[in-house]
Amino acid sequence: MAKSRSDIIGDIEAYIGRNGARFGEWYVGVTGGPKATLFKAHKVKEKGDAWVVRLAKDEYESRDIAEYFITTRGTKGAVGSGRDTDLYVYAYKRKPYTKP
Repeated sequence: MAKSRSDIIGDIEAYIGRNGARFGEWYVGVTGGPKATLFKAHKVKEKGDAWVVRLAKDEYESRDIAEYFITTRGTKGAVGSGRDTDLYVYAYKRKPYTKP
């Protein structure tokens, strides 16, 4: 179920706080397929790595949330290509083997 912008931001900020609170070590993005994006494209390990996914109400809100983390919190990341299927906001703690 989709959450509000403030709920998603709060969830992700809390998750980052519990898993190494330096925002610059994290990557935030948007996608329509979070599992493929995280585990195949970014090479995040499903077990053992710190990652989180939240469903936004629409692609505009998901991009707005990613933009907030990139510009305000200083994470690495991308707001996506503007596809209307990019409803998921994801974040992961970057490791030497993740892309990027």
